[in-house]
Amino acid sequence: MVLKTGFFGILLFLIIAVLLSHVFKQLFLMYHEINDKANKDQRTGLFNHSYLEEKLDEYIKSYREEGKPFSFAMIDLDDFKKYNDMYGHPQGDKLLGFVGSIIKEECEPHGYLSARYGGEEFAIIMPELDKNKARAFVNHVRKRVNNAPFDGVDVLPHGCVSFSAGIIEMSADTYEKSQLVGLSDRAMYISKSKGKNVVTVYGEQTYLPQQFEHEINELEQQIRIFLSKDVYTFKHSKRVFSYAVDMAGILELGEEERRTLILGALIHDIGKLEVPREVLTKRSKLDKDEWDLIKKHVTFGKEFLLATGKYADLVPLVELHHERYDGGGYPHGLKGTETPKLARMLCIIDSFDAMTTERPYQRTKSFAEALDEMHRCTGTQFDPELVVPFIRYIERRIELGDIPDEALEAMEQQRKLEA
Repeated sequence: MVLKTGFFGILLFLIIAVLLSHVFKQLFLMYHEINDKANKDQRTGLFNHSYLEEKLDEYIKSYREEGKPFSFAMIDLDDFKKYNDMYGHPQGDKLLGFVGSIIKEECEPHGYLSARYGGEEFAIIMPELDKNKARAFVNHVRKRVNNAPFDGVDVLPHGCVSFSAGIIEMSADTYEKSQLVGLSDRAMYISKSKGKNVVTVYGEQTYLPQQFEHEINELEQQIRIFLSKDVYTFKHSKRVFSYAVDMAGILELGEEERRTLILGALIHDIGKLEVPREVLTKRSKLDKDEWDLIKKHVTFGKEFLLATGKYADLVPLVELHHERYDGGGYPHGLKGTETPKLARMLCIIDSFDAMTTERPYQRTKSFAEALDEMHRCTGTQFDPELVVPFIRYIERRIELGDIPDEALEAMEQQRKLEA
């Protein structure tokens, strides 16, 4: 009887223990579920604003006490309001969830913390990354978002889902999280001003020659019209301008030639405003009539400058930047030095950027591939004397890691998608 009572007591104890274990397990799961809901944004599955701010405090503290580096990115979906207004809030919410899932999928394997900051804004904390590696990573995410199909995004200026981002690397000069967020936010708005779908590191703005600043700003207002017609032409013009600023110094041009090259580079494609949008943005191969119309943009640009009068001295660059050294270009088929020197230089810069221009769903040449092409076309398309310093300039920037971190990341992603 005693043995039976003892066995029953042990059995009862085990049953109670199992039940308690199950109850505690359920309570533990409920706690984590509640805690997870408190820290997560239910629309995107990312962490929410409050949790991000808590973690930022922790990372800042670790940096100050242990020197652990990190970079921070603010991301804003481009033209989200336009998409939301056109298709409604439920579809807009799906787009937010779609982008959030891509960001989360890219961040989690690296241990990066991604969050929805609010509205159509996202944020990423990237431990151990300096600003250049952070830019390469965010560009990789941006390109993946660009290439991910989603219903209705063909109506957006880039023809795909896109975002603009700003990055800042934590440093001793950053005293609190509000400054970290504010400066990365400022860099993000610089990305917006460059035509969107761009990643900018705080503090890396394009140098504006002070003596031409007023004219540059005036001409930039003219090309800003492209933001509503063909955002790629706007961004291309800004990049060609940036290259021209550097090349003017490398070639040691005098002030007047320097001004002509820089301003001509900025305004060189202004004639494309006369080309219908459906031709400019067409993704398939142009037919003969469409290609003939595209080629007329140099004549349209010349007529525009002559009509306004003020910048008539820029006409040779606008009209002749598609002439070739071997005489096979347009509109006049000029050969060798029949084309003015600065127009020959602009042809080189314009061609390089066109080869390396990034567009969604289309293959882009890597910087190395573009340089190979420039070597191959030396003496035919390009002036053999002027192309040499430009190639050296690009090679030097590659060595310094000055340009192509983000571009090479995009090219690598492109190759993966093709494979």
